[in-house]
Amino acid sequence: MTPLHPSPSVWLKAAGLLTRWVLGLAVTAWLLFGVVWGVLHWVIVPRIGEFRALLEAQASRVLALPVKIGAISATSNGLIPSVELSDVRLQDRQGRDALVLGRVVAALSPRSLLRLGLEQLYIDQPELDIRRTLDGKLLLAGIDLSAGGKSDSSDAADWIFSQTELILKNGQIHWTDEARGLPTLTLSQVDLVVRNAFRSHKLRLDATPPPALGNRFSASASFRQPLLSQHNGRWQEWSGNAFASVARVDVATLGQYVNVGVTAKRGQGAVRAWIDIDRGEVANA
Repeated sequence: MTPLHPSPSVWLKAAGLLTRWVLGLAVTAWLLFGVVWGVLHWVIVPRIGEFRALLEAQASRVLALPVKIGAISATSNGLIPSVELSDVRLQDRQGRDALVLGRVVAALSPRSLLRLGLEQLYIDQPELDIRRTLDGKLLLAGIDLSAGGKSDSSDAADWIFSQTELILKNGQIHWTDEARGLPTLTLSQVDLVVRNAFRSHKLRLDATPPPALGNRFSASASFRQPLLSQHNGRWQEWSGNAFASVARVDVATLGQYVNVGVTAKRGQGAVRAWIDIDRGEVANA
């Protein structure tokens, strides 16, 4: 008579085979981690300065703009070292500094290495140039965002919003509108925090405008991207909510630089705003 259930020996054999597979995978993973650890500490860290020219060339090729790195070093203070770059400069096609990063620290971890990313990217004293040209082009760090089709910044946005944490401290943003012919507007003491998880993006921005424009303002947002989205940086697909607050703003001065919907010769006020976003568009405010 044929038994209705497999004998215990069959289950034991299956369990033994599964255990050997799991142990084999664990040993292989640790061996790979050991190889990566050895390469990082014994090959890359002592010779990190030799990679400066290679990084400059690779970044220049990807961005299609000249990139210069003042110095690069690595610090081994744990299982995984951190990499530090100083005086990083991205120039636009006219040779102007469109993006300056005073100090960049890239922290790695075993988890970040498995997904070929960073655990934290810390940038101190960044300086960003944003301008609208006479022919209507919008340039962010020298990159044309108004170009049709696939923007040069798409890959960069996907990479940024795939990292665990991005922190910018004590930065400056210069806004130049060549069409209006006004003096460059500079935001100082710019602090930005971006935290990304699975399908989740949280952002906070604080900045100080010139005294004639208003007081320091802050903005924060929390978004989720669609489950089947293939691009983490495609904000047009995001949904969530945002909040902004400014204690004092001069409406007349602000209206010279951006279209606020009204024309005012004088006027000051305070603003607090809550906004719901649905797939990149304002749904409620």
